[in-house]
Formats: sequence, C-alpha cells, structure tokens
Amino acid sequence: MVQVKKPAQREAILKRAFQLFARKGFKKTTMAEIAAASNMTVANIYVYFPSKLHLLYDIYRPLLKGQLEALAEEVRHIEAPRDKLRRIFNGVWSAIPAENNGFANNLMQALADEAPGRGKVSDLLSWCEKFLTELVRDSLPPDRKSLVDDQRLAHLTWMAFDGFVINWRLGDIRDTEGIVELVCDLLLGEAAAQTVPATRPAARRVTAR
Repeated sequence: MVQVKKPAQREAILKRAFQLFARKGFKKTTMAEIAAASNMTVANIYVYFPSKLHLLYDIYRPLLKGQLEALAEEVRHIEAPRDKLRRIFNGVWSAIPAENNGFANNLMQALADEAPGRGKVSDLLSWCEKFLTELVRDSLPPDRKSLVDDQRLAHLTWMAFDGFVINWRLGDIRDTEGIVELVCDLLLGEAAAQTVPATRPAARRVTAR
C-alpha cells in the first residue's frame, strides 16, 4: 500500500533536520537522529525524502533563494553601478556564507562525500547562476552588459562562494572587500588602481524570508 504523504509531517522533518544540521553539521547528523526528533521512524523519513542529501537540498534551496531575493531587493534600490556590484558580491561572498551560523557549509560537507561522477541531485546551482547573471547584468552600464551573457562569470562566482563558505567556517577571512573591488574594476573596465576606502560599513546581513 502506498503511504499517504502528510504536509505537516514533511514540515516537521524539515524543521528538525534544519536544527540538527545547524547544530551538528550534515556529516555528524544521522537519519536516525532526524527520525527521533521528528517522532517517526527512519523508514517514514524515506517516504518523504529519497536520501539525506535530498532532505538537505529541500531545506537549503528555499533558504538560499530567499537570501538571494532579499539581496536583489536591496540592489534594486541602489543607483550607482559600482555600488550595486559591491553589494552583490559582498552579499554572495561575505554575508550569505555567514548566515545561520554558516549553514551553507552543510552543502559543502554533503557534496564532498558524494560518489565521483554521480552528478547533482538538484538544479540549485543552475538556478543560482541564472539569477546572479540577471542581477549582475541589470546592474551594469549598457556597454558592459554583454560581459555576463554566457553565465561564465556567475559560474565562477558560485565556485568562489564554495571557498568563501569553507573559509568562513575555518575563520580564514581574507580581503573580501579588496577582491570585490577587483571584480568591480574588471566588470566596469575601470582602473585597478582605484583605492578601497580604509573603512567602509560592513555589508548588511542578508536574511532569509
């Protein structure tokens, strides 16, 4: 007999798994612990989610999308192209990696242990690349928009995001603002000699909706 899926139970699993992942990390959290916290059996968990990785993606996808949509809303209220770009890259490389006590690191843990060649179980990366490409393109002057049309910049940005997430976890915070300024120089075609202000207000935290 096919077991009927109950939305309330699914939400309970997502909530308890999020709490456990945030506290213990993906690798140290077992499906048995998630089941116990959700007051159900491990077999019942698998009715709703094919694997622990699928469960993580179902938690992280709306979380990250909410953070990016909040970032985009901030960027829309900024006028100068350089300031728009600064906000975008500081958000992706600094604010989001630190959100929810570095929750993004759970995805790094999960994917690092996947079998070689298996491929992704979610299209989240593709969605993020498309979203970021459109956001950066809308922030560039008309004569610079074609630089991001092929999404290679977005792919590079998200590969760098993985590194920033891991380094945040390790406490290895580099000159993110200097890197952001370099990327802005390259995208805007401006002189790399432009100096970075000695002090600048920290990028506002991007919170999930």
